[in-house]
Amino acid sequence: MECSIGSMGSRYTVCRFFPVDIPRLAKLDWNSVARRVFIDPATGVIALMSPSSTHEEYARGADRLVETLGERIEVRSVALGATRWRRREDPENTGAEPDACYYLGKSAERRTQARRQGPEALQAFELDTPPDLVVEVERSRGDETKPEFYRRLGVPEMWRLDISGNTREALILDLQAADGPVEVSVSVVLHPATPAFVLEALELAVEGRRRDLDVFVEAFLSDG
Repeated sequence: MECSIGSMGSRYTVCRFFPVDIPRLAKLDWNSVARRVFIDPATGVIALMSPSSTHEEYARGADRLVETLGERIEVRSVALGATRWRRREDPENTGAEPDACYYLGKSAERRTQARRQGPEALQAFELDTPPDLVVEVERSRGDETKPEFYRRLGVPEMWRLDISGNTREALILDLQAADGPVEVSVSVVLHPATPAFVLEALELAVEGRRRDLDVFVEAFLSDG
């Protein structure tokens, strides 16, 4: 078991087991001891995280950023926060709870239709349809297998942020590339967002400067 503090002050505990033991261990109520849980049945990793206030600021800032950009480029978005995602064939209660995740475009529309049909239709849709974008706002040792996990899940893209001290980094990962996950310079699912754009726009979103965020996004799209 490894215990550590993330780049934004969140507390992490990472446990490594044999994958064969995961179905049994997943039955335990891990959310009673941590607010974010990652249980990977392929690697045997169970990572628990208690987020700091800074961590949560950036996660909710990502929601505002994606919504604002989506409106400007006419891509509908549905934000689902830290929903736990797993493949239908994976054991119950396994999966990952990203800091933020989104259905975009046609997936967002189909999710809305499923929601209107009732809880069973919605559950079936989400089991068979991964989000289009997941965001992890804080780097830690417990995150090393997440890109590959999301790739197996079928998620197209992941944003990885590391904002701590003098470090300011955003990576956009194309998870479904032939040799992926691979770092790309422009978002596939929210084109034409770049890592530099994400970093600057996210700060405006975190600070609640909605009007400044609108102006910045408009200028970025105009320049592009």
